[in-house]
Amino acid sequence: MKNTKKIKFQFNGMTFELPSNAIQKDRYNNDETFIHMGAKHTASIIKQYVKQKYGNRITVWSTSSVYSGGSSVDVNVWSKNGSTTPLSIYQDIQNFANNFKAGSFDGMYDIYEFRDDKIQSDNGTKFKYFPSYVFVSNKPQWDSVEYWLGEWKNYDESKYNNPSNGNTTWEKFVNHNKSYWKKGTLEKLTKYMVELEKELVSLGYTQEELMEVA
Repeated sequence: MKNTKKIKFQFNGMTFELPSNAIQKDRYNNDETFIHMGAKHTASIIKQYVKQKYGNRITVWSTSSVYSGGSSVDVNVWSKNGSTTPLSIYQDIQNFANNFKAGSFDGMYDIYEFRDDKIQSDNGTKFKYFPSYVFVSNKPQWDSVEYWLGEWKNYDESKYNNPSNGNTTWEKFVNHNKSYWKKGTLEKLTKYMVELEKELVSLGYTQEELMEVA
């Protein structure tokens, strides 16, 4: 049965939410209460951070993986208007995400070094059992609507100037890429493009930023 109960805690003055089973007892340390920050929970916290701090201007994807010998979190961030996330925002998200990784890989000695510092919530509850790696990329997630919007913006018709692909640039783009698309991608992309500028205006984008939209 899916756990629907939630716990809330604060970290760096912001409130976050996780399933209630994130609160656990450390039986090796006098049953000390801690927050279990595995890959899935870490992915959730990073996504919550981006949504809380930057709202809908920044689109965020966050996924987790668990495998033999470790785990990882992959985060993708992208500006709503189809351009890269501003460097200052991207670095801020990356710095926040780095709070929740177990350590780092030392390529010189080919070893993984675990962190020895302690990190805790604002009320003093410790975080434990972080993922091995946390990767933050300043690009949309593969096969998302935002990914294909970027491909459309950068589409070079001259490279695929095959008459059988269609008459217009849009037809050529669709016919060139549709074999990669899952069901519904064309409809979602078309709707996204039609409604995007109206949404961007409501989000407060400047005219200069709007010019970046396809």
